[in-house]
Amino acid sequence: MLSRRTLMAAGAGLTLAAGLALSAAPARAAGIKDWLQKRLTVAEAEAAYMVKDDRLGPAPIPFGFQNDKWRALLAEMREGDELWEFTSSPESWRNLAGRAGIALVRRGEVVRTIVTTMN
Repeated sequence: MLSRRTLMAAGAGLTLAAGLALSAAPARAAGIKDWLQKRLTVAEAEAAYMVKDDRLGPAPIPFGFQNDKWRALLAEMREGDELWEFTSSPESWRNLAGRAGIALVRRGEVVRTIVTTMN
């Protein structure tokens, strides 16, 4: 039987892992920088990640259920910032640890991310 301490540690790890999927922590951002694939404009990103789901209302919405994260990312953008699509290595996808999404890049450093696909 697992001790309460073990369960608490496991729970903390799961919370941390979930947090990394939603925004770039400094250590994670360094890895994502290596995954940048294609630069996008705001309009291109919204068009590419438009979601139509009746639970969100009658009209399509950029990034669907993550629209609030998208709006937060846009609010953080400054002049000169760039949006990039990213994807982790083919090996990470084979090992069921793949991640892909959009990164906000400022002066060559990843500031924030939205993970749109993971396995």
